Amino acid sequence: MPTTIPTTTSSTRPGSPSAGDAYFETDTKKYIIYDGTNWRAYVSDGSPLEASSYSLKLDGADDYVELGDVSFLSSAVAFSISLWVKAPTVTGSAETLFRSGTGTGNSITMYQSGSSILFYLGLGSVSNISGITWSGMLLNNSWRHIAAVYGSSSLSLYIDGSLATTSAYNANPVPSATASTAGDDFTIGSYQGGASNELDGYMDDFAIFDSALTGSEVSNIKNNAIYPTAKLRHLYKFENNFNDSIGNLDGTGYNQAQASTDTARP
Repeated sequence: MPTTIPTTTSSTRPGSPSAGDAYFETDTKKYIIYDGTNWRAYVSDGSPLEASSYSLKLDGADDYVELGDVSFLSSAVAFSISLWVKAPTVTGSAETLFRSGTGTGNSITMYQSGSSILFYLGLGSVSNISGITWSGMLLNNSWRHIAAVYGSSSLSLYIDGSLATTSAYNANPVPSATASTAGDDFTIGSYQGGASNELDGYMDDFAIFDSALTGSEVSNIKNNAIYPTAKLRHLYKFENNFNDSIGNLDGTGYNQAQASTDTARP
């Protein structure tokens, strides 16, 4: 006779689990196992993640999601970030997709200003910023997929599953590793925790990887929602919460940030 695995939800996981405890989360449709330190979620490498029912809504004034310290990004030699975004065309100040790090120095940042999108790494000061720009209209009030990839001392952008043609933001070489505080204070939709340049729009399936994604992996994420789970460290589906579906780094929504907006995307 088959054994029935007990159920829970992502917001009601047991507070004092024992190593080896296993549950099926009814809201995320994931099997989770406690390894003695963290909850680990199992997702088949060959199956797509379930379709989203909701998305994150930010008002462009002071809304954002705070993840805290994405620890592996400190001194990382490679990482990738994948997300879906829908927002009106930028007509005023820049709008931030994500920002991690301290001050203007040791940081990882992506934002759109006018018709250009900028993805850069900062190493200690503004003068040491190394980045790339893409001249296109990402935020055009339709759902777009974007993947930012860093690895082998290079930066690249994929827009809607295809490698984008970019230009250097400045003449500084791309570093071989990120700065030691690059993972601190990771925020989604805000430059620095609600201080300025907030995103006015929607976001969904925000994923952070500990390796450089390949072009085929990006295409598979965009077209089939199949994520390379060996590389995936954190995933935020914004299904009525700000929980991490893969790791143990749940986010916190500030001000009027909503993870319950029903807006269809591809």
